Amino acid sequence: MQVMKNVILAATAIALSVPVMAATEQASSIDPRIVEAVQILPDDLRAGATVVTYDETGARKVLRQGTNFIECQPRMADGFTRCYHKSLAPRRDLEAKLRAGKKTDEEIQQAVAAAVKAGTLPASAKGMMSYRGYDKRDRIQHLWVMSLPNATPEAVGVSTGSQREAALEGRGLPWMMLPGTPGAHIMIPINPPAKSSSITDQAADEITQATLPLPEDLRAGATVYKYDVKTGERIVLRKGTNSVECTPRGADGFTWCYNAVTAPRRDFTARLRAQGKSDKDIQEAVAAAVNDGTIKPTPFGTMSYRLYGKKDRIQLLWVLSVPGATPESIGVSDDSQRDEAIGGDGRPWLMLSGTPGAHIMIPINK
Repeated sequence: MQVMKNVILAATAIALSVPVMAATEQASSIDPRIVEAVQILPDDLRAGATVVTYDETGARKVLRQGTNFIECQPRMADGFTRCYHKSLAPRRDLEAKLRAGKKTDEEIQQAVAAAVKAGTLPASAKGMMSYRGYDKRDRIQHLWVMSLPNATPEAVGVSTGSQREAALEGRGLPWMMLPGTPGAHIMIPINPPAKSSSITDQAADEITQATLPLPEDLRAGATVYKYDVKTGERIVLRKGTNSVECTPRGADGFTWCYNAVTAPRRDFTARLRAQGKSDKDIQEAVAAAVNDGTIKPTPFGTMSYRLYGKKDRIQLLWVLSVPGATPESIGVSDDSQRDEAIGGDGRPWLMLSGTPGAHIMIPINK
């Protein structure tokens, strides 16, 4: 009887161990280059990403065929891992061929530009996210890059002041590079989790307080305004010199700064709110005004800034308007990072996908 019991127990143990062994073998069989290549991505995009590499001739080799819209490369000779929208694959293939032919970076850039002009390579989309990883401290380790071809700081409402040194120290803010060119893009360093928040919405006066959501080099030139609660009319507290305008902390605890191009929409909304209109009525009225041309739609690639002083909401948030965008069109996850961001370790994500109000939430870990 005891022998039979021992046999049953042994058989049960073997049966239970089979799935564990299979899972272990499966995990160990994954090419480590694949694991390395996708680490820069948000968690929900990793499993479905295609992973490719290039041999010494520049020929493409697929390490794993994916199921989503992202393609990644393992660590390259320059030390970087890269992920990007799969529509950029033909461009990457050409670059690899040219690099294998010992072309310089400048020659590669010129050849790509010529191919785009000739129509043999598709032109860059109006906005698309790429991802770059690095494992040493002398470069930005986690960097997301939002391409906005030909965009300018004035059109976007963003600084061109480099945040590289601050990002190396884990406290960088997004900034624009190559403004006004086909290669214009916003660098978005992903800071490590903040051990203790240095964010505050307190200041000595109303004007200074209103500009706190901004990077420092935009604050002095920002217009500051508020609305008359009874009439909804705009009251200018300080006329600025740049393309950004800010309003002091409101009753909801938020301090906002916006691109001035969206001022007519906000002024219209304030007047409706002063009339006692509901949020639904206001949304419908704004949509109708945009439809009939009274108000211009929010341009693609317009940045706004939001600050909150307490820790029950995201404290510092940048919001990039991308009307009509979907995860598939711009290469960004729509998996919410709200809870992670409140905990000081958020990543950008897309909200209101496919609608005129689509936007990328960019929490700042600081």
